[in-house]
Amino acid sequence: MKKLTGILLAVCMTASLLIGCGQKAANQSTQTTESQTATVQTEISRESSEEVSDVQHCLLLAGKNGTWLLADRENGTVFTTEVPSDLTDESGKKISAEILKAGDYVDVYGDGIMLESYPGQYPGVNKMVVTGEGTTDELKQYQDVIDMVFAEPDTSETPTAGVVYASSLGQTMGLMTGPMNYTWKAPSGGSEDDTVTACGAAVMQTENLEKMAVDEGKTDFTISCDLVPNKATVRRWSADQYPAADDTDVDSTAEDVTVDKDDTGNFVIKDVEPGYVYEVTLTWEYGEAQYGFVTAEIK
Repeated sequence: MKKLTGILLAVCMTASLLIGCGQKAANQSTQTTESQTATVQTEISRESSEEVSDVQHCLLLAGKNGTWLLADRENGTVFTTEVPSDLTDESGKKISAEILKAGDYVDVYGDGIMLESYPGQYPGVNKMVVTGEGTTDELKQYQDVIDMVFAEPDTSETPTAGVVYASSLGQTMGLMTGPMNYTWKAPSGGSEDDTVTACGAAVMQTENLEKMAVDEGKTDFTISCDLVPNKATVRRWSADQYPAADDTDVDSTAEDVTVDKDDTGNFVIKDVEPGYVYEVTLTWEYGEAQYGFVTAEIK
């Protein structure tokens, strides 16, 4: 009997040890899983934070047609940008771009890619937060730059025009070839207006068109021009047909392209694709002009 009791006691002790080890292993497994989960969450948090660019604390200097001139309050760098759709006050409440005014403090977020020009151009801004108001003295420091950037456009001659778009290479701004064919009637300051008409080659027959490198698929192009046009129409042809001979009937093979307006009033060429020649006709109160470019896929 004593022997049986000893055996049973030994079995119970062994079972207790096994159960204890099982609980310990389970606890270790749970702790390991929790630790791994915490590590993954930390990595996700780190990756998410890396997607947000460093904020720039800026002063709004002057604005026109949805484009604003800003100055970095820390280093004095001046640049232009369009107001993004994500515009809020400090509490996160969405506000309208119409209430922005010179002298406002804003925090600017974006992809960090500043185009080389003077002033710089920052097309990659995706968020702006109004944080307060500056002083008149702060604005006066930049009056020369404000006057230079927002001087009245020269209406004595046909303006140049460009496009702004996004690709895997970043935000890009390129000048279109042109103006080519145009009619321009600018105020002369006298009793009569001077009208100038130029009959150049058609876009499809113009060699060495400006090339825009785009990604595979469709991309929207925003038309950029100092003198804002009243109307924009766009046609395109397959680049396989370019350049066309002088006697080619290019009108019969032209394809109309959709043009919309964005929230700031700029014309947007929709669904631009690689492998095409684009003809852009812009119209102002002074006349109209044609511009062109050819697209190629980024390799």
